[in-house]
Amino acid sequence: MGSFLKALTIYPKLVLSFLLMIIPIYLSSLFMNQSGHDVVKQQISASMASRVHFYLSSLETELARLRRLQMEYVSDDDLLSLGTTASRMNDFERSRTILSVKSKLYLLKSSSPFVANVKLYVPALGRSIMANNYDDTIPAAELGAMLEPRNLSAPVFGFGDRLLLSGVYPDAIYVNRKPVLAIEIELSKAEIVRTLSSMANGEQGGAAWLSADGAWNVASGLETQALSELSGAVGAKRAENPDSASAPGQFTMKTNAGSFFVAHEYSPVLDSTLAVLVPAEKVMQPLNRHRDWIWLLSLIALVLVVAFSYWIHRLIHKPIKRLVVSFRKVEKGDLGVRVYHRNQDEFHYLYNQFNHMLGRIETLIGEVYEQQIRSQRSELKQLQSQINPHFFYNSFFILQGLVQMREHELADKMFRHLGSYFQFITRNGAETVTLEQEMKHASSYVEIQKFRFSGTVEVEQEELPAAWAQAEVPRLIVQPLIENAYLHGLENKTGDGRLRIGFREEPDGRLHIEIEDNGEELDELRLERLRKSVSAADRAIETTGLLNIHRRLQLKFGPDCGLTLSRSALGGLKAELTIRQDKGDAA
Repeated sequence: MGSFLKALTIYPKLVLSFLLMIIPIYLSSLFMNQSGHDVVKQQISASMASRVHFYLSSLETELARLRRLQMEYVSDDDLLSLGTTASRMNDFERSRTILSVKSKLYLLKSSSPFVANVKLYVPALGRSIMANNYDDTIPAAELGAMLEPRNLSAPVFGFGDRLLLSGVYPDAIYVNRKPVLAIEIELSKAEIVRTLSSMANGEQGGAAWLSADGAWNVASGLETQALSELSGAVGAKRAENPDSASAPGQFTMKTNAGSFFVAHEYSPVLDSTLAVLVPAEKVMQPLNRHRDWIWLLSLIALVLVVAFSYWIHRLIHKPIKRLVVSFRKVEKGDLGVRVYHRNQDEFHYLYNQFNHMLGRIETLIGEVYEQQIRSQRSELKQLQSQINPHFFYNSFFILQGLVQMREHELADKMFRHLGSYFQFITRNGAETVTLEQEMKHASSYVEIQKFRFSGTVEVEQEELPAAWAQAEVPRLIVQPLIENAYLHGLENKTGDGRLRIGFREEPDGRLHIEIEDNGEELDELRLERLRKSVSAADRAIETTGLLNIHRRLQLKFGPDCGLTLSRSALGGLKAELTIRQDKGDAA
């Protein structure tokens, strides 16, 4: 992880730094939002449970009141007299009593908006009395349902699409004995639906009143499929935990219409359950909106972090990066690069100083380079002017002897080699020549020395590789090394002297020119001293022929070229020149 962070540039590090600062705040906000989410959800659940409990208690109270009034009515004197003494009444008394009973039934019906109709069945008269109309007939099926013992004991029972309460007098019904009176209260389904609708509080959910046995259900705002699924889910919840069946409960129900949050409560008094449904999306809408705001703020914060980091990146990192890129160009040798900054800030000062520094470096490099060139030219001219007097005198003595001995052909050959030799070293125009010209000059020198060392020194000279014939090299880099071999290695040889001039090519485009002899006067101490003097050529105060050659080769071909000295396999000194072929030379 540490190496990964180190590899990052400044801009990603800025973004990560800002993110590390806002992440704790963001996590705290998420924790607070989740806590608020849980609290609000609990409050909503408690509110829905409280609403269900309130309406269920109201419904229990109202139906209990109706049940009490129902039993009081069947014990009323007028009703009892009609049920027991109707056969002994004349028509006037019977009509008056029926009208009085009808008025009382209407009064019962008007006492509660939940009552749609009240019916009284009088077996002694063989007819019924109703609060809403004068129809005196109760269908046999409905009458059978009224007198069904199971329905008489049930708080509410369903008949068709109606909800009924029934009671008889006396309460105990014996076999083969008809009741004196039977009263039926029909509940107003429209009013119950309106009440359920008010429970839903106008939301997109609904409410339902569900019987325990599933014989009847009343709902508001629910389709048949949803009502059936709700009834089954509530029944399953009660079956899962029958000990707490009457306790309020909440659960989430998924239907084809969506996901609903359900609050329900079972009433042992009514043997039914009251439930309210609210779409989960509706319940969680305030929380979801708050969560969406948090996500939006998080996105805005992230955008601001990236934008602010980018602004700082442009303000600080980009100028630094431009400076770094410029330094890298300078490392590669490009001193012509310049950087400019429009704003008058610290970078403006740095850029100006950088440009001034490069200008000064260019000036110094030019001065040093020019000084080196002038020094090399001076050393070359000095080298050209340093003609060994012994070589000069010996050459003319040899030439005089050849003339005296009338060896005209040899003398002519000697004249041609001497002419070529002095023509080459006295040429002041070009500082570089082709390697072929340089080797011809070296060959002329060797041919001259052959006259002097005839019979004592054997010269082995390899052919110059054709690919290197036109390679440009500094003047006078080979002949001085051959002269050094004659002067310090072969001068005192009386016989069996050997001089080898060879070439060795490298795959990397370099050529080694090897000059070695079998001189016996080179000891290890002198060889080490020569090596050190060449390796310290840049710091040398006095310039010799070897140092001059080494400096000029490095100046032209680079630090991996130059002159190296070592012990020859022949026994004497091995001087090795390393040059590089430029692309132009190869062409």
